[in-house]
Amino acid sequence: MENIEITLIKRNNKLILYILAGIFCTFGVISFGANIIRDGFSWWTAIIGLIFVFGVIFIGSKLYIYFTSKQVTLVAESDGKTIVFYNKNDSGKTFNKSESIDLSKMGKFYIVRERTKYMMNNYSYAFEEKGSKTSLFKEEVDAFPSLFEASENDRNKVLEFVKKVCPEINLGYENMWQKMGK
Repeated sequence: MENIEITLIKRNNKLILYILAGIFCTFGVISFGANIIRDGFSWWTAIIGLIFVFGVIFIGSKLYIYFTSKQVTLVAESDGKTIVFYNKNDSGKTFNKSESIDLSKMGKFYIVRERTKYMMNNYSYAFEEKGSKTSLFKEEVDAFPSLFEASENDRNKVLEFVKKVCPEINLGYENMWQKMGK
């Protein structure tokens, strides 16, 4: 079984955004809890309060991984027929594991960059099945935890690893203008 391990770096700018969202959710829980105590039980207040509680739990779990992990790695493993992506922290705990992807069905494998409304870039990988003419049917592989990312060189190393384990896969992405030029 072949694998590649890439050390991920912490995203400090996104950490600030998560901390602000955590503070907002915490104040929401406190204010809706105080409202229930002061005015009595109401379904509307309870539902909104529960949404804030789920927000605190979600953000808290992400911040827990960020602060307790000194080093997080992206691992891509392949047995020649399938490939699996997952993350591993310095204590050996694995998380964010993808489903086993059949290499014989993959036609293209590429990096997806999405720009958030907070002017940050989120990266992931995506693949299209063989014979697919459009990128509408791509399947994304969310290989990076929300508060961690890989450098451009490291993201390209994963592309090279996929090409190494399955040479017939096309790497990269062609936009409409590049396809028309061929």
